[in-house]
Amino acid sequence: MKRLLFFIALAACVSGMSAQQTIRDLFREMPDSLMPYLSQNNRLDFIDFLDSNMKAEVKNQFGGTSEMTALTDDSLSIRMNSALRIDMLLEALQEPIDTVSQVIVFVETFLVDSLYGESSVRYFTPDWKLLSQTPPMTAVTRKRLKALKFENILKWDSDVLNKR
Repeated sequence: MKRLLFFIALAACVSGMSAQQTIRDLFREMPDSLMPYLSQNNRLDFIDFLDSNMKAEVKNQFGGTSEMTALTDDSLSIRMNSALRIDMLLEALQEPIDTVSQVIVFVETFLVDSLYGESSVRYFTPDWKLLSQTPPMTAVTRKRLKALKFENILKWDSDVLNKR
């Protein structure tokens, strides 16, 4: 009996150590300073609402309404307000950096309307430390990131100026 309990405990430890984190886990533990619009309770509510098949909408810290529009094991999307969208991707690194084998890609998109916007991208370790350089990404990750980014506010501004 003792041997059986030992093997069950050992199996639980091994499976726990090999389990990869999900974006859901990391979002729960994200520092409030990275997303001042939302408190930790707001973030937890988003997850609970989506798990209950409800609209994931909360009153944010600035009195407006924010909505989580998508949540998967490796990505999420939040409409913070009409002019700001946050997308997060959890990606495996092509080549580990130190002991880090995953990276959080944090994309903030400031929108003028549905066609024009500007995105900024930051990269974090799973314990929310900012990476100072862009980590090596797979082709799939680069494609996913390109699909999220808006880079046309400057082009739009120059087009408007040139028409005058």
